[in-house]
Amino acid sequence: MINLKVEKRERVGGLSSKQAIYKDKKVPAIIYGGDKEPMPVLLENKELIRIVSAENVFGSVVELEIGDSKEMVVFKEVQKHPSKNIFIHVDLLRVAPGKKVNVTVPVNLINIDKCYGIKIEGGVINHVIKEIDILAKAEKIPESIDIDMEEVKSKEKLRLSSLEDNEDFDFPNALKAEDPVIVSVLTARGGAMLLDDELEGEVDAEDQEGEDAAADNEDGKPTEEDSSDSSKEKA
Repeated sequence: MINLKVEKRERVGGLSSKQAIYKDKKVPAIIYGGDKEPMPVLLENKELIRIVSAENVFGSVVELEIGDSKEMVVFKEVQKHPSKNIFIHVDLLRVAPGKKVNVTVPVNLINIDKCYGIKIEGGVINHVIKEIDILAKAEKIPESIDIDMEEVKSKEKLRLSSLEDNEDFDFPNALKAEDPVIVSVLTARGGAMLLDDELEGEVDAEDQEGEDAAADNEDGKPTEEDSSDSSKEKA
């Protein structure tokens, strides 16, 4: 668990925020959620840099030390100045043991070196979603969502619905309704990689050519074979 010391912010507003950021080297933040009132606090800029640089800070529970009290939070948003490389505000969401929170965790692909679509069929992995939102209890937030690529074949797509159910976490309903592609294996043809949409387009084009040829025959237009037979009869 990540630990961070913060201090209560006695004054709020534009001028006090600017002074905190530019003069005191501190970053305004707000703690919200749960059954308590929102609490404005200040974070040390150097400590915030340390936290944000940590791996997957948005998927980790952070223990805040505020004087003699403590708060368990997750990072929801970190704002930076649009033109200056400095932090200007942080949103922190309270969490409580046993209650689910929405956090973002990385998607980790395992057994890539054994992937059938790569090793046998010569394809290439297309990792579409590298981070994903989940709903999990604060004490059971996973470090990552692991996807086994060993049996995945060329042109195969793994969608959100392809993942096994896990009792420790779930996905937001909106994300489940969208059912996005998380990873796929692209196919190699003629020295170039073809995206799944391109492959589908080629299949559609071939089907259309077949339909057009059938339509020509139905209209009485001679095929190449019919024309050849007709020429032999004239001879």
